[in-house]
Amino acid sequence: MKNLDRILRQLIAEACNHPPLSLERRQTLSQIHLLVMKSRKLWKEYTPYYNDALQEMWEYCCGHPEQYDPTIKGVITWLDDELKKRLRRFRDAGYRQQKRQITGLSTEEGKTIDPVDRVPAAPDLQPVMKIWQKTLDWVKTDPDGVLRQTCFRKRPEINAQVLIQLRLPPDQPWKAIAAEFKLTPPEAKDLPKFYNRKCLPLLRKFGVCEGYIEEKPKTGSSKGTTKPQPRKKS
Repeated sequence: MKNLDRILRQLIAEACNHPPLSLERRQTLSQIHLLVMKSRKLWKEYTPYYNDALQEMWEYCCGHPEQYDPTIKGVITWLDDELKKRLRRFRDAGYRQQKRQITGLSTEEGKTIDPVDRVPAAPDLQPVMKIWQKTLDWVKTDPDGVLRQTCFRKRPEINAQVLIQLRLPPDQPWKAIAAEFKLTPPEAKDLPKFYNRKCLPLLRKFGVCEGYIEEKPKTGSSKGTTKPQPRKKS
């Protein structure tokens, strides 16, 4: 645990030394995310809003690594504290919503409902995180080299590998990406189109090969169909 905290502290310090919109900073933050998730040291609870709170925590902490003070607490403790803040907000909002629902049902039906009975079952998050991690590993390693070879407007530094990493959670806004690569307004407008047309199909192909998503049935096939016959003149 001490060794992990030392590594995480070094990575946060490294991330803070890079410009906020730089690729180096995002890559360092991705390392922090992977190390923390692999360690399974984060606070865990089985509530239906846990995944949403976790996502919000990562978005905040990755967007504000300068907020971490190594003289006060360890990195995991800092992440846990931020996660628990968001869990409390979701919990409080859920209680308020349940109170409104229960009050209405009690008035109409003349009975009281236990709030626990109305809480939906918690989703299984482990498969989702496993898929996300395997996808990120595939993008970072690019074993076939196809991602690095898929470039935007003959600019090798703006390739599918870079763009997919920037758009994976916590995703970077297109405006920030355009500013990072100093794109002209027409280029900034075309970049999302390039991503949808060239990058997403590669990502989808990986998902199909891994069995994460189903392959779309091909359309336009003439198999099993017959052309309509012209009517005979009477």
